[in-house]
Amino acid sequence: MNVRIPLALACTASLFSILQPAPAFAQAEQSGASTGNLEEIVVTARRKEEKLQSIPVAVTAFSPAALQEKHIESASDLAHHVPGLVSSQETRDEQVFYLRGQGPNGGQGGAPGVVTYFAEVPFYASGPGIYFDTNVNVLRGPQGILFGRNTTGGAVTFEPNKPTNNFEGYLQASFGNYGLHEEQGVINIPIVDDKLMIRGAFDIDQRDGFTHDYTNNIDLDNRDYWSFRLGVTWRPTDDFENYIVYDSLYSHTTGTGIELEAINSYRDPNGIASNETTFVQTFCPAAPAPCTLPQQLLAAQAAIGKRGTYATPGLFGLDKTYSYGITDIAKYDLTDNITVKNIFGYRVLKNLLRYDLDGMPLAVIDFTTPNNWNLSNSQYTEELQFQGKSLDGHLNWIAGAFGEFLHPSGDTVAELGTTSVITPHLYQYPLRIQVLSNAQGQNALGPEGITERTQAVYLHGIYDFGAFGDGWENLKFTLGARYTWDYTSNSNYESINVFLPPALGGGLAAHIPCNPCIYENHTFQAPTWTTGLDYQVDPDMLVYVKASRGFKSGGFNGAGTPPFPIKYESEYVTDVEIGLKADWNIDGMKLRTNIDGFHDEYRNAQRSVGVLVQTVPAPSPKTATTLIANGDATIEGMEFESTLIPFKDLEMTASWTYIHARYDKFYIPTIGDERDLPYPFTPKNKFSFSARYHLPFIPEEAGDLSVQATYVHTGRIQYATSDIEPYGNEPGYGLVDLNVDWDNVFGQPVDASFFMSNALDNIAKIGNVGIYNSSGYVSAIYNEPQMWGFRVKYRFGGESEPEAAPAAYVPPPVQAPAPAPKSYLVFFDFNKSDLTPQARDIVDTAAKNAAANKVTQLTVTGHTDTVGSDAYNMRLSRRRAESVAAQLEKDGIASSEIAIVAKGKRDLLVPTADGVREPQNRRVQIVFDGGPTS
Repeated sequence: MNVRIPLALACTASLFSILQPAPAFAQAEQSGASTGNLEEIVVTARRKEEKLQSIPVAVTAFSPAALQEKHIESASDLAHHVPGLVSSQETRDEQVFYLRGQGPNGGQGGAPGVVTYFAEVPFYASGPGIYFDTNVNVLRGPQGILFGRNTTGGAVTFEPNKPTNNFEGYLQASFGNYGLHEEQGVINIPIVDDKLMIRGAFDIDQRDGFTHDYTNNIDLDNRDYWSFRLGVTWRPTDDFENYIVYDSLYSHTTGTGIELEAINSYRDPNGIASNETTFVQTFCPAAPAPCTLPQQLLAAQAAIGKRGTYATPGLFGLDKTYSYGITDIAKYDLTDNITVKNIFGYRVLKNLLRYDLDGMPLAVIDFTTPNNWNLSNSQYTEELQFQGKSLDGHLNWIAGAFGEFLHPSGDTVAELGTTSVITPHLYQYPLRIQVLSNAQGQNALGPEGITERTQAVYLHGIYDFGAFGDGWENLKFTLGARYTWDYTSNSNYESINVFLPPALGGGLAAHIPCNPCIYENHTFQAPTWTTGLDYQVDPDMLVYVKASRGFKSGGFNGAGTPPFPIKYESEYVTDVEIGLKADWNIDGMKLRTNIDGFHDEYRNAQRSVGVLVQTVPAPSPKTATTLIANGDATIEGMEFESTLIPFKDLEMTASWTYIHARYDKFYIPTIGDERDLPYPFTPKNKFSFSARYHLPFIPEEAGDLSVQATYVHTGRIQYATSDIEPYGNEPGYGLVDLNVDWDNVFGQPVDASFFMSNALDNIAKIGNVGIYNSSGYVSAIYNEPQMWGFRVKYRFGGESEPEAAPAAYVPPPVQAPAPAPKSYLVFFDFNKSDLTPQARDIVDTAAKNAAANKVTQLTVTGHTDTVGSDAYNMRLSRRRAESVAAQLEKDGIASSEIAIVAKGKRDLLVPTADGVREPQNRRVQIVFDGGPTS
């Protein structure tokens, strides 16, 4: 899907400026330091819940609390805290990711190398408003087997919190500099306990802009969005569950502030049109005196700094996004070992951009689109999964099929103000150009706009070798395969309208139908695979080796510009990776170290390059455009993440990435061999360090007061993809963030925070627009300045409320079971089957002891309440046992070693008096069996 349209349209504008003649967006979580333990993190990297430390995948995960603590609200914020992740932007709210040097092709649309997902559905919307009440996981390396779209670099998943059985929620308000005021809230309501639950959430954020447009006296780069979410879980029977979530975002800002960086001041010594169209030849008369306009513009920009710009007079910036989606996830247990899961998604994305791309008070390249959407797409996805266990539980498998259909969903207009040559060597006048497409109909040769269709089938299995004897269950083999068909059709504009400049009366000067109306389509297809071995050395250490192949489909260079081919090729990556995940206890200090090394063979890497081509016979000037070229590259590196709790109140985290990326082959038609180009969007070194200290002298009844400081550093990064675009190499930069958090203020359900991002007010480039040798300028987008504010959160609910009064019967005290075998009791709230934090600790302890004692069988027996029907209580009993079994599996216990038993209220278990036995109410018993010391 093409959401990076600014550069493509800019180059279209540049082309027309040359060719046209004279116009005719709960409960407070405790950090590891406050508890003295390393945090347990659960992820869905393999399409089911598993502990992060027990899966052979390089993942960085953030809970909703972690997102707030680190002040992650945008793609660039997220990139600061994830090894190997880089964000490059052409507009402020754009969300474009590169992982391990792989991503989009650099400005011309096409398939993404890193796919984002919301609630398991591919998600392409830009903008803020999704980083709340959400868990974010970043998966590095090819992830195309189990996830919907095929990828080469990785995946970023946004998993909204689902409804729970508790009445709970929070209200939060934030205020700060630049007029920040934000309101956020969540409410979770169990309508029918354990059967019908809803969760609603909203985030409303407004903030003034920080880049001043001195021409039009307005502030750009503001924030103004409304984001809403509503999720419903329906569980009519024990075997069926349906989760549906609706989300929407409306963002309406003053647009992106673009700062001028450089101007090409070359002038042809003969005073005639050159083969390189430059700024000076376009905007300065051919007089003997030197042209001082470039120096004047650059001096004006230098005087106002990086937080100011001079836009074209009358061009008032606008960036408006409207997106919404509906996702429905239905699960049905066909048998105890087979579950069918269906994921349906429908999404709509509309965007309107209006901004000055060159950062000058001249109409070089401006987006002047009126109140028409210049992007309007609809997306349908459907995925059917079968998940199961076979071979006595030793084989866990997933098989499925995925389909996606994306197409334009309405009329769109892309309008640009650019420069037209009136007569040679005279000052230029701005033209207004409309690029029109009719997404609803067809022209004579086919549908307008870009239509994409993806179809895939896949099979993935994880086999543990427990059937071979004691200890073998810790060794697992993974094998997955997928075949993908990506169909892309593309036609150029339907027509172009060219309007006279106001100085010449305005009005329509020309209507240019597409000629020819190019219609291209192709199905790109390829097999992909993954395989690997992982070994759980002990409950706290995992080692793994894996290999994967990823695929990203090709596309079209429009009509093509000789010697460039119309079609550019699909790219492939073969990734080999080794990794270690380990938790350590060193004299009471808790340490977590996750490290991986990778080697990627990257073939047919797609790169957008700016080129000058001769579209009409010489001596007419060459014209500028951007096209896709393919090259080969090798990418290899290391990634490291660590958490250290040296003592109870201090937690330190660090991450580091080293990547060495180089072109092995990169030939650009019209330029030649460019294998020595710096590899773009991939800093060689990137690291971060964070420390949080809980002040021990604060009385417990006063709450928990902590301070946190974070430093992130990004090394030198290349934003330009070819040497025709200089000034694309950005030096390294560092940023500092600060937080002060006061949780449970004076024992109340209130949390207060002070936050400051970019505390040292450093300036760093986050995107580059370089068209130096064509339109004659380079401009850039810079990071946010120092931002600070205060946040207050009020939490409510969180305690389970019984739906009905318990029977008069009061369960007797639990008597200890027989001394052999070893057993654990896990308790539940009334009428609930979810694990409480205390219950989870008990299960984790049981799992760790089971592994240490080489237990080969655990019997998990669920017990019920004493009210309600027999049938309901039996179902509740089994759900409780399954909750415990699922947690044991997350802890690394093979499912083949877990036996599940359900007991109803008529199953008498516990002797309470002589000759009297009564049910164990609201608990699950874990019993060890089969081990030498059980």
